[in-house]
Amino acid sequence: MQWLDNQVTAILGAQWRAMMNRGPTQVWLMWVLTGLWYLLISVGAVVLASVIPELGKMETVLTVLSVGLLIGFLYWQLIPVVLVSSGMSLELKRLLVYPITAGRLFLIEVLLRLTTGVEVLILMAGAAIGLWRHPQVPWWGPLFLLPYAVFNMLLSAGVRDLLTRLLARKGIREIVVLGLVTLTALPQVVLIAAPPETWKKQTIARYVERIPDFPFPWTVTAEFATGSAGVVGLLAMAGWLLAGAWFGYSQFQRGLRWDADEVRAKERPERESAARATVREWLYRLPGRLFPDPLGILIEKEIRFLTRAPRFRLVFFMGFSFGVLIWFPLIFGRRGGTGFMAENFLVWVSMYAALLLGEVLFWNNLGFDRQAAQNYYILPVRISTVLIGKNITAISFLLLEVGLITLVCSFLPLQIEGEKVMEAFTVTLMLGIYLMAAGNLASTHQPRPINPTQSWRHSSSAKVQWLLLLVYPAVSIPIALAYLARYAFETQVAFYGVLGAGFVVAALTYIAALDSSVDAAERRREQILAALSRGEGPMGG
Repeated sequence: MQWLDNQVTAILGAQWRAMMNRGPTQVWLMWVLTGLWYLLISVGAVVLASVIPELGKMETVLTVLSVGLLIGFLYWQLIPVVLVSSGMSLELKRLLVYPITAGRLFLIEVLLRLTTGVEVLILMAGAAIGLWRHPQVPWWGPLFLLPYAVFNMLLSAGVRDLLTRLLARKGIREIVVLGLVTLTALPQVVLIAAPPETWKKQTIARYVERIPDFPFPWTVTAEFATGSAGVVGLLAMAGWLLAGAWFGYSQFQRGLRWDADEVRAKERPERESAARATVREWLYRLPGRLFPDPLGILIEKEIRFLTRAPRFRLVFFMGFSFGVLIWFPLIFGRRGGTGFMAENFLVWVSMYAALLLGEVLFWNNLGFDRQAAQNYYILPVRISTVLIGKNITAISFLLLEVGLITLVCSFLPLQIEGEKVMEAFTVTLMLGIYLMAAGNLASTHQPRPINPTQSWRHSSSAKVQWLLLLVYPAVSIPIALAYLARYAFETQVAFYGVLGAGFVVAALTYIAALDSSVDAAERRREQILAALSRGEGPMGG
């Protein structure tokens, strides 16, 4: 196609070759796991293609399509924020040296927004087929789903650039995340405050009548897709496309002129009292008093670095805020606080936080060191000591996260017993040991450099991310057996007995994995240093 000129196709082709530049085993595994995921999404598309033609009334089709497009809109725009990932995106600093216009760079960025909404596109394709099969839908109706996809791509590009700038500012980052988390959990909180069974149809109808008939993009698209829109809808759709293009391109241009290093350099250093600085330094130096050198100084180095890394602070903040606000309405919504999930809410949220922190603490624990990792092979320090220091730091932050979750839950209408608090710390500790064992292996076999100031990137390779689908269920088996033992024998003795056996297995697994990781670190020294010294390309994943 003529509009895809050589510059655009060259950059996109380079990104594709970089993704495929792996060993044959990695490519095979990546394609299998990716295929399974999108196979499930395709099944949903087939269901839509089969169900929509069976809907007799056009009002029903319009309602189903409007709600589905709204969910697709929220997924496309919010899921990257929730997962702290922007899919593939441009690294503008590395492309501005080339003779490429801003318009073409923006075109590439918009095309890369497809990577955050592939699932939505597949489901929309299934809905389009279903609409074409419906006898009352005109043939041209489903074609209007294409402008809706373009609108989402344009808006997603603008949202990505806006949040990238906001999340780079100290203090604002946490406020933005808290606002997004609150916005995400708001519908669930409303359902708890006013359960659907308490709604009165007359009252609902009265409020619905007061809502203006505003042409939202999903409602306008649904009307066009079913053939019921008119001139007003056409003007509204054109307006939404223009608004999305203006917002996306304006934010993209600001991103061209924006420099994260300059922003951080202009930030004033925190002014703190001498007492506060003394307490902070005492906490930093505490590992040196508890552990002998060089282990103590390695732990101190990790704590100092992680507490200053925006990437880690963002995920750590989400652990005790996002987890609680999201799972509390889901678990206590309709059952009113009964059932297994409600009884073990603190444990469940703590395990969820462990999964979030795994991205920055376990699965790529050498990534933050980048080129400095070569010091571990030069200085008189064992690789095993380095890994143990990183693991102790990781498990300390994980237990601190559980403590903060417990503190947040104490402000909720929950009856938190001391036994449940102990259970949460114990279960999370055992899960953390398994994660450390698997993380050490992943870090020495699939290392990847991490930019600590980049809040949007995944910190582990694609292969490791797909392997997590197998690792997480496997490491959860001992925990599930402990709860099954308590259910079967109706005693805490059985629970902690099985959990104790799980700790023994976890310790043996950690020791074996540590030996294997040390051997891999020595054997794959050149590959590890080369991988961690690799610079970032023109695309971000």
